[in-house]
Amino acid sequence: MLRQYLQLVRLPNVFTAPSNILTGYFAAVVPVASIDTLQLLLLMSSSALLYVAGIVFNDYFDIEIDLRERPYRPIPSGSIAIKKALLIGIISLISANLLAFVVGMSSLVACIILSVMIIGYDYGLKNTFVGPIAMGVTRSLNIILGASPTLFVVILAYNHTNANYLLARIIFVSISLFVYTLAISLLSRKEVVASRTMEHDGAQTRRIIVISFLLVFAVIASIAFAVVLGILKMELIISLVLFSAILFVTFKQTIYHDSLTIQNAIKRMVISIIILDSIFITGLTGSYYGLLTLIFVLPSMFLARKLYVT
Repeated sequence: MLRQYLQLVRLPNVFTAPSNILTGYFAAVVPVASIDTLQLLLLMSSSALLYVAGIVFNDYFDIEIDLRERPYRPIPSGSIAIKKALLIGIISLISANLLAFVVGMSSLVACIILSVMIIGYDYGLKNTFVGPIAMGVTRSLNIILGASPTLFVVILAYNHTNANYLLARIIFVSISLFVYTLAISLLSRKEVVASRTMEHDGAQTRRIIVISFLLVFAVIASIAFAVVLGILKMELIISLVLFSAILFVTFKQTIYHDSLTIQNAIKRMVISIIILDSIFITGLTGSYYGLLTLIFVLPSMFLARKLYVT
């Protein structure tokens, strides 16, 4: 039974939410020595609970579709009662906002906006043409949640040179994660395509794959350009090269294969959000915190072998 609950919340993916918080926090807080550990832990916990709520509400609203296409999942299979799943989603959402409130009003405001976006996406936006954009926005808002303790101060001090620098960092990492998430979301729309469809509609599927990975490579190029501009530190280059190699290999494996390979590519790209956050954090603070962020990859990869991610 425990396995069914872990499947319901997509536990391997949950670790990608706190790493976003770290990116947003370190983008807004200078110097690093001034970090508030308790504040950071509360925000990371809030983000993880928001992710759990979003995933549970996603399956709750998708029950009719899952009964036809994914009957093995916890809710349609009857392993977890739909009312119990709804209760888990509601408790997670409320708890996330309470933790944000403890941090401060600016964090609560960011958390409420993110909560509304998550519910809106799950309830109907995901099935529209703006679905991938909405998913990208939620990840960007997660970055904003991480930056929220000092974000308003940064905005109010807009004309100050240091404030402008911090604002540029926050905007850059938010947009970069938006584009990367948009790429995953576009690709995920092909996840449920059967192998026979790949044969009949292979050209369109490959076009989506190419567009998705072009967006990913654009993010990689923009990070390199940000180093040139001095927005991010040179220390991230080695990690960026390795990340680029992983995504290039993933692209080559995906472009000529079926929907199962697309599913595996999505799994790898989702977990790689943590690696991308690690690159950002290395560029923002140096290698120490960037390497620490990679710790989240270990449980995520281990659990992804046991539990489905998409």
